[in-house]
Amino acid sequence: MTDRVALVTGATSGIGRAVAVRLSADGFHVVAAGRNAARGAVTVDLCRSAEFIPFDTTDEADWERVTTGIVTTHGRLDAVVNSAGAFFSKPLPDTSLAEFRALWEADVESVIMGTKWAMRAMRDTATAGSIVNISSLAGVIGLEDCAAYCAAKAAVTHFSRIAAVEAGDLTPPCRVNSLNPGVILTEMITNAYGDSPEVRDFVMDGNALQRVGLADDIASAASFLAGPRSRFVTGTAMIVDGGRGAD
Repeated sequence: MTDRVALVTGATSGIGRAVAVRLSADGFHVVAAGRNAARGAVTVDLCRSAEFIPFDTTDEADWERVTTGIVTTHGRLDAVVNSAGAFFSKPLPDTSLAEFRALWEADVESVIMGTKWAMRAMRDTATAGSIVNISSLAGVIGLEDCAAYCAAKAAVTHFSRIAAVEAGDLTPPCRVNSLNPGVILTEMITNAYGDSPEVRDFVMDGNALQRVGLADDIASAASFLAGPRSRFVTGTAMIVDGGRGAD
């Protein structure tokens, strides 16, 4: 797959960085996108073949610039992993509309625009590509004090199903899936709750596999969905949670 090109947003840390590294190891040239150039350079250094592009995923002009630039430079765009997002935990009565809207913009609108511009690039280059939208187990089950986040990720999960139907109408058809991680130990968790034995116990609590979920676990699933091994998989929500949501 050395001639294939993948765009990974949110690639400066956490799941996004792990996905970028894994896709590069699997033979993609990776365009790692994010807001922090210094952290993006670290990601590029960890990859076999990659470049960094500064990117605000909430700005549609940036989506047009980046996807058009990739097609102009590389002639194709085979996979897009929409990993950029935000998180906060707060009781619903204390959540302001402004906070809800900011999270919606970061977690939902960015994915909608990313899917749209990925489909356009794949359509215009006649590429049978794959779009992977990082959602969450919270998009399938409820989590206390996370109403805004759960609503946003539920939107991403269902939007991906609808987008898969439309992507199937392209020539050749493209694939769209959501990837729904459970609680994974990344900066998103440690920034919100700290990194302590208690936090790690929380991350592991309820997992049937009885271990902490790591970004590499999600990267493996993202690589499967982005690549040809999942060529008959579209419109699905792949839950990767160690069994946390099974009960």
